[in-house]
Amino acid sequence: MNLRTQYLLGALSVGALAACATPTVVQTVKPGDNGLSCAQLQNEYADAERLRTAADAEKSVTGGNVVRAIFFWPAILGTAANANEAIAAADTRKVGLSNLMNQKNCSIPSPAQPADVVRAAEPASQSQEMRLVDLKKLFDASLISREVYVERQKVILATP
Repeated sequence: MNLRTQYLLGALSVGALAACATPTVVQTVKPGDNGLSCAQLQNEYADAERLRTAADAEKSVTGGNVVRAIFFWPAILGTAANANEAIAAADTRKVGLSNLMNQKNCSIPSPAQPADVVRAAEPASQSQEMRLVDLKKLFDASLISREVYVERQKVILATP
């Protein structure tokens, strides 16, 4: 084998093994997000949280990571980088969805809620107190700025 073929084979091997990085990187903004109902937005939020949790788990010792370590250790670096990218994308998606839910006066799922038990309350059925609590959660989680928090708080307090 000549040197050129060896380099090509090596590059293909590195590329194939680096492609083993498994976490799914979610789209941060999807077409049609603006037209989703509160329940649909909450389900998208829960899905982004599920993908974030799965990506975070990929950074720990898993069967796939052990196999990568045995056969080609640089693939672990690819998986870790991909996991970090997936976490960042999921967090960005959650912020975007939170802003949409806030605009529509939807309740924001708390991180403690399981993905399949999302409150599907529509804005009209939410009490003023619940909407303020949800807004405070957004602010405390640094998902909205102080200016947005104060503005939304005034809107909620002005509506019966």
